[in-house]
Amino acid sequence: MKKLFSVKINDLKFLAIQLLYLMTFGLASLRKWEDGGVPEGFIDRFGETWMAVLPGGMFIPYYSIALFETIAVLLMVLSIIKLEWMEESNKRFLRIGLVLSLFIFVMLGYGLRLTGDFGGAANLFFYFGATLVALYVVEEQLKQNRTE
Repeated sequence: MKKLFSVKINDLKFLAIQLLYLMTFGLASLRKWEDGGVPEGFIDRFGETWMAVLPGGMFIPYYSIALFETIAVLLMVLSIIKLEWMEESNKRFLRIGLVLSLFIFVMLGYGLRLTGDFGGAANLFFYFGATLVALYVVEEQLKQNRTE
């Protein structure tokens, strides 16, 4: 508890990163699990691609995304609970969550490119880039902690 009373302004940037990814993937994954099956829009969008011939049809691609997004949420929740937003923490779960986020954005971007949604795919480059910046900020803090 004493740790919580020693919060610095610098700590809050890590909390903001955690909350951003928690919100981003939390809402996305929750919606996927609530839908109760692969939505028609997903099937319509990817029905003409190679994914349509997978065993189970669109089930595997759709729920793979849902699963990875859910894991990212759990990693961010663990990161918050373990007080990884505090400057001196090791940020293990945050780093793993951010790296997983990079792969999620690659998956989503691939799907958008596959269906010819080049504008949407370009937006995913910004998400990917922002995630790299967040990961860089986290890694730099860890380097700074090691040298002190």
